[in-house]
Amino acid sequence: MPTRAQLSQLAEHEGGHTKLMRAALEGQTELVKSLIENRADVNARDDEGHTALMFAVANMHTNAAKVLMDHGANVNATADDGTTALMLAASSGNRDIVQELLSRQADVSARFAASGKTSKMLAREKGYTEIVELLESAGERD
Repeated sequence: MPTRAQLSQLAEHEGGHTKLMRAALEGQTELVKSLIENRADVNARDDEGHTALMFAVANMHTNAAKVLMDHGANVNATADDGTTALMLAASSGNRDIVQELLSRQADVSARFAASGKTSKMLAREKGYTEIVELLESAGERD
């Protein structure tokens, strides 16, 4: 699963990145709103399957992530390596985004392709006990 730094580096390359993805990556919430109003595809994917929501979540831009979700971003989109927005939020310790994703029925059972790890496993590895508890209450089991 890519780290926030790796996702940030992706913005320096075209790689299929849209203006919306770059705005989400940088947390430019007003630009995200404007691009969506001008019919930007909130579910477009880059060359590795990442979405604007994944970029916002990975860089802990809660407001941009909420705007994307409010406008139909697929909370269960999966990148080519199996990464989901929930995995990124759980592994970064972002409780607010984890709660928001769960409230929008994010799939707690999704697994990272290479390791088979779930969001809960990733949060547990980092010591994010509160997030582990949130994921368990949402139904995630090992």
